[in-house]
Amino acid sequence: MLRSLRFEARIWPEVWRRQLAYWFAGAKDGLAFFAMLALLILGVLGIVYFAYVDGTRIAPVLIEPERIEAAQREASRAERRADDLQCLAENIYFEARGEPLAGQYAVAEVTLNRTRAQNFPRTICKVVHETRWDPSRHRYVADFSWVELGAQSPEDGPAWRQALAVASAAYYHATHVRPGWARGRRPLATIGNHVFYR
Repeated sequence: MLRSLRFEARIWPEVWRRQLAYWFAGAKDGLAFFAMLALLILGVLGIVYFAYVDGTRIAPVLIEPERIEAAQREASRAERRADDLQCLAENIYFEARGEPLAGQYAVAEVTLNRTRAQNFPRTICKVVHETRWDPSRHRYVADFSWVELGAQSPEDGPAWRQALAVASAAYYHATHVRPGWARGRRPLATIGNHVFYR
């Protein structure tokens, strides 16, 4: 029995060696697959070694909720500024594009001043597109006549570019100027075909 155990102990390594050699010689595609698998396993083991065994820890990047909320608020404000500027430019274009430059600035100032008045909405777009029911006419009316005509698109040209420039100048100037408002309204100026009230 001891003799058969020794015989098997000498033969089994040789049998395994020959079977592996036969398998590798016959299956070259399998060899490439196992070589790639071995490289992948070595790569993962290397990462684990460097991350944990060497004492280096990879810390996850955490973004504080306050920073996320601040970024969202800033994006919301930027979007509102862009919308307000577009609405202001459209109002200048449709309401006063045939007027002199002073008349266009006056339309812009009236629109901006209304955002700070108690009886008007707080955003430029809401001020421009505000409508209310007029019982004598039996329809909705707007403060700016072009709004009653429905959706319109300005034509790209010199008048539109000037309306954009006036809107930009008035909008960014108005963010720093906060004029006081009188209780009653009275005619203040007439520029072109527009009468402006206080």
